[in-house]
Amino acid sequence: MSLALKSPTPATAIQPDYKLSARETTLRSYFVAAFTGVDKPVWALRAAVENVTDDLKLHGEKPEEVIKRIKYVAAIPLAFHYRVGYDDSQSRLAQTVAKATSIAIGRYFADAAV
Repeated sequence: MSLALKSPTPATAIQPDYKLSARETTLRSYFVAAFTGVDKPVWALRAAVENVTDDLKLHGEKPEEVIKRIKYVAAIPLAFHYRVGYDDSQSRLAQTVAKATSIAIGRYFADAAV
């Protein structure tokens, strides 16, 4: 029997590194909406992407890490595209992710151009 099973005190919960911030959760809602076919305004997606980009840039993340994080936020609804019959949904989501990454790149380098 292992020590963990004999221990009278419960193990402490470790906070996962993959937890989304409030702004990332807002961005995720736009990816879910794209997957389910709910129309949301483009300006709101732009604002959500810019907020996440600004937060990550403030914390010193490189552009590659910002793009990876945006794709990670989109990965949860993207996992559904393996199901049969979700081709249109996956296509809408892929277009939204591409739009979000291009907005993030533009936002990240906007201050450098000025």
